[in-house]
Amino acid sequence: MSKELAVVKKKPVVRKFRKQIPESHRGSADTRIRWLWNQRFGTLQTVWQESPDVQDKMAAQMLMQCIIEKDLGSIQMIFNRIEGGAQSDADVLESSTVRV
Repeated sequence: MSKELAVVKKKPVVRKFRKQIPESHRGSADTRIRWLWNQRFGTLQTVWQESPDVQDKMAAQMLMQCIIEKDLGSIQMIFNRIEGGAQSDADVLESSTVRV
């Protein structure tokens, strides 16, 4: 019995992130934000970089700014939109200062 170890070459792990938000989650800005919030950060970056839809890119950019800058006020505003149900943009503008 030989004491040599067999060298096993492993293939690198390739993560394939989604490139755009699915059609079923494109109804409004709130549904886009909710879907993106539940994804990995890599998916968020990929949507921002490669999505052909401008609204997808805007939603991804908004979330990335909040997360990277650790802006708790903006994150709280996003949670209010996600948990409190859909809000029109006019209601958000009237209610308080817009942080994002």
